[in-house]
Order: sequence, then C-alpha cells, then structure tokens
Amino acid sequence: MVRYAALKGLYDLEKTIGCGGFAKVKLATHIATGEKVAIKIMEKSALGDDLPRVKLEIEAMKTLLHKHVCRLYQVIETESHYFMVIEYCSGGELFDHIVEKNRLSETESRKFFRQIVSAVAYLHSLGYAHRDLKPENVLLDRDQNLKLIDFGLCAKPKGGMQNHLYTSCGSPTYAAPELILGKKYLGSQVDIWSMGVLLYALLCGFLPFDDNSIENLYKKILNGKYDEPSWLSQSSQRLIRAMLQTDPSKRINIQELCYHPWITTGFLNPVMFTKKTNFEKDEEVLSTMSAFCGDFEEDLWRQMVQSNRTEYKTATYLLLLDRKRRGQSLRISTFTKSQFKQESVVKEIPRYKGGVHNFLTKLEQSPGIRINNSANPETAYALISKTPDNDKADANNFMEPQLPGRKRLRSMDVDDTSSPTPSKKPNTRSKQVVTLTPSIISNSSTKTPEVRTRQSTTTPGSARKVILGLERGLNRVRCVLTPKRSTKSEIVGREEPTVLSGKGLCNVSSTSSKCPKYVLSRLRRALQHKGIVCRQKGYILQGETEFIGTELKKDSARPFSSRNACSFELEVCILKDVMSENPLVGIRRKRLKGDAWVYRRVCEEVLALAAEDISIEQENNAESKCLI
Repeated sequence: MVRYAALKGLYDLEKTIGCGGFAKVKLATHIATGEKVAIKIMEKSALGDDLPRVKLEIEAMKTLLHKHVCRLYQVIETESHYFMVIEYCSGGELFDHIVEKNRLSETESRKFFRQIVSAVAYLHSLGYAHRDLKPENVLLDRDQNLKLIDFGLCAKPKGGMQNHLYTSCGSPTYAAPELILGKKYLGSQVDIWSMGVLLYALLCGFLPFDDNSIENLYKKILNGKYDEPSWLSQSSQRLIRAMLQTDPSKRINIQELCYHPWITTGFLNPVMFTKKTNFEKDEEVLSTMSAFCGDFEEDLWRQMVQSNRTEYKTATYLLLLDRKRRGQSLRISTFTKSQFKQESVVKEIPRYKGGVHNFLTKLEQSPGIRINNSANPETAYALISKTPDNDKADANNFMEPQLPGRKRLRSMDVDDTSSPTPSKKPNTRSKQVVTLTPSIISNSSTKTPEVRTRQSTTTPGSARKVILGLERGLNRVRCVLTPKRSTKSEIVGREEPTVLSGKGLCNVSSTSSKCPKYVLSRLRRALQHKGIVCRQKGYILQGETEFIGTELKKDSARPFSSRNACSFELEVCILKDVMSENPLVGIRRKRLKGDAWVYRRVCEEVLALAAEDISIEQENNAESKCLI
C-alpha cells in the first residue's frame, strides 16, 4: 500500500533527501520516463500562517523558466497535502561544494556567480525578489551547473520591483542592513546584498559577517566592516564592496552587475538571459506522447497548457524535453499507459479531428473498462488558487525560514511503503476455522495461520457470509497486530562499518586510528563534551543542537536563537585506499537540516576534540610500551 495515494501509479518514492520546518523532500522516480525527480511534500495542517507563502511559492515556480532555476514539473494538491514535483539536482548543495574545497578559485567562483547573476536578473525582470539567497539554496546538477531553489520567501510587489516591501525575512548572516533596522526596502537591493555575501563565501570559504551572538552579528552588518583576505584580487574586492554597501542607494544594481568587468573577464560577453514564462512546444516530444497515448498532438498541447502544471502529462512532457536536451532517447514506460487514458476519458476531451474517430476512444469508453478516478490527481484534487502578495506585515518582526523543533529523525533507509499480506479468499464450499497459536503471534506477519477445514453443516447462507467476513477481517487484524521479528542488525544498526572508496569519499575526514569502535566512542565523548544530545544507530551518530554561543536577552526585539539550530550525522566508516594495504578509519559528515555554517563550526569542533582524544590515547600507549 502506497503511503501517499495521490502518487500511486505516478511516482515511486525512495529515500528522504531533505527536511525542513514543515516540509520534507523525497527522491522519487517518474514512472512514465524513469527519470529521477524530487518531491517536496507539505502537510497542510502543519503550514498554519505559512500557507499563503507556500501558494505564492507554487505560483512563482509555475511561472519561472530559466536554465539556472530549479524546474517545477507538477503540483498535486489533496485535502491534506501539497506535492511539488521538481527537478532533481544530484550534485548537492553549493555549500557542501565550498566546504569540500575549503574555498573556490576565482575562475570557478566567476563561473558559478555568473549563473547566479543570470538567474536573479531573470527573477527581477519578472517582478520577483528571492529574499533568501545563500549557498544552501543553490544546488548543483549532474553537469555541475547551478540551480536556484527555495522560493518560500519570494515576493512579487504590486506595481513592480520599484515598490517597497516591509516584511523582514531571510537568513541573518545574509540580511541587508535595511532589513536589520526594520525599514521598508526594495527586494532587488536586498538580493544584491545577499549575492555579495554569497560571492565572499565562494572566494573565502567563510562569511563576511558572522558571530555566535545575534546582537554582535547585527552590529557587524550595520557597520559594514569585514576582513579582506590577502588572496582576494583587487577586482574581487571592488565587486564585493560595490554589493556590500550599507546605503542601499549606493549599492550596485543588477543591470550594472551583468556588465561588471569582473563578471565578463574570460567570457567577454555580459550575463544574458531569455525572458520567458511558458515552456516551448517541441513537435518531436509531442509526437512521441501522441503515438503512445493516442491523443492528437494539438489536443495534448492544449491540455498541458491549460492544466497549469497539475497534470501528469505535463510532467512527462517536461521530463522528455529534458532528456532530448541531454541527447538521450525519448521513451515512455508502457506501465503508465492506463494513467494517460484515464486522464483523457475522465476529462472527456474530444478525440476526433476532421470527422475521423480515434480507435482508442472506443476502447476507453467501452463498458468493460473500469476507470479508477482516485488514481487521477488532476480530477480528484482541486487546483491551487492564486493569492495576492500579502507581504506587508509588522516591520518589527524579522522572519527566518521556519526551522523544526526537536523531533525524531527518520532513518534514510526507512521505506515509505508497507505491504500487509492480503488474506486468501476462503473456499465457499467449506468453513474455515482460524486458530491463533502462540507460535503464530511471535512469527513474522508473512506466515499464514493454522487452518482446520471441516465439512459445512446446515449453516444458512446469510450466516455463512457473516462468518466468512469475520474470518477475513480477523486475518487482516492478524497481519497488523503480529509483531515483526527484529533482527540484531535492526536493533543496533549495521554490525560492520561502511567501506568507502572513490566518489564516496566526499565530506569524509580520515583518522590515524585503525579501530572503528574506538573512533565511535571518541566521537560520542566529544559530542557529550559539547553538550550535544546524540542518537546511535550502528556506526552512525545523529546529533542535534539548538543553541551555540551567547543567547539573546528575553526583551530582544528580534530573537534569532533558531538560527543556531542544526542537526547532523556523523558516520564512522572504513576508507579503502588502493595505495595502502591497511585501510584507515574515517568519519563521514552530513548536514540533515538547520543552519549550514553552524553545522560546519560544530563539526569542526567535535572532530577536533575527537582527534585530540585519539592522539593522546596513542601517546599514552606509546609511553606504556617504552616502559615495558
């Protein structure tokens, strides 16, 4: 049984790849094309006052069509959830790329920053301000190109980008001074400031304004003073200064940024973009879909344009379009043919042209075809209504993307589907008596109960139906109540650490120890020393922290303690090196959610403490051997 009925037959859910305050992102497979997608799942009951922002995010992503903006394929709305099917970027976050290399070269930073400038210039040309630009909201695709994500705080001012906004929001370390002061501001100007912080992080590997205390952080931002490392070139320094001007009127604008000498160095041409909001019409892709589902190409195109990203056909078309751009073949799985037919039959779209009737239409409308309306998200669920930008709010309330409180972290390996064993249909000629024995209760739910068959007596037909119904119900209850036998590995996690090599060595630190259990114990001790509560599953430690450094006063106008919340994962693993016969023990890091720079600082401190313990222990062992 699929956990989310709205996705049944359309997408195969896999592991969780992201988690936020009121949403989680799962990796999934689009069944028709076999392409990987990411599905952002939001529960309506958890949204609360953020519901208008979610609707604005969806409407914005339906409009935005840019090669450096993450593409929206489909939106499914049910009574309880929103499902946003978006482009899957397998390269991970830009933040992780920066941490892995410590800092990027000026050439690589320029390549990435040109892509960011192109995406932001496109947004501003359509009247949108992102308001939450940071490396965590920039992903890398398979070709190492950037994709801008997370439009939950975007705004579209009424009257255009020259109209002021009033809601202070975003991430504190990337916030412009006018946001800190609670003044009205222009969305384009605060995006330019955030881009200046982002470029500084690319070139330096750390933030220009950062402090454990929010009050001190605000002071640094308002003063506009930051360090300029010696490795920064003069042109890089001039560009960062132009973006990090505390006076918004003196800040460089997006048009000047596109033509800036630092941006055009090595490229000659300025940053360009195409201003479009509707996906293109491709005859080859339409022909492939038409041959598969039996619709005329013009009918298909009209359906997809009118659906406004709510149909499975639209998602299939866009994914096939992406395959064609990559030079791959166009293919559609035969398993989803019924889904396309059901969409067309239920919507009752004409299947004829010039008086010639489609043969498939007769088959679909025949009485022998049973149509399951629940499998059709386009007809079962209402479309998302547009809402105006409700951006004017209390100027004293500085909002940050909602971070979750303490809650149980789901394992990445947990499957999202469950398949209880269906009960077998009883023989109508005999009466079955189900006996639940102690051995059945303790065994796995896949085992069938002991069944004794005896000849039926003169039981009336109605009573026999009641008895058989009770037996079937009892069999279903047995499958639910029977506890699954837990293996030792499920209780304590994997008995042996993971062996990593090659590409798996990303975000991994090596140790001088050869004992995984010893490194695991040193990690636990270091986490306890930092006051971080952790949970262990095999050789994986999941830690969560909420407060680091000085807390704010209770009467602070803009408390920002939630910025210091983060959860992460440390896994002890074996590093396989072809150059060495003796493998080493390593520690793989992974940020689950929360502030990225806090996560980096915490990991550095914890790993430093663990390394110190390991070195001290090795020195003590060496001294004891000398004494002997």
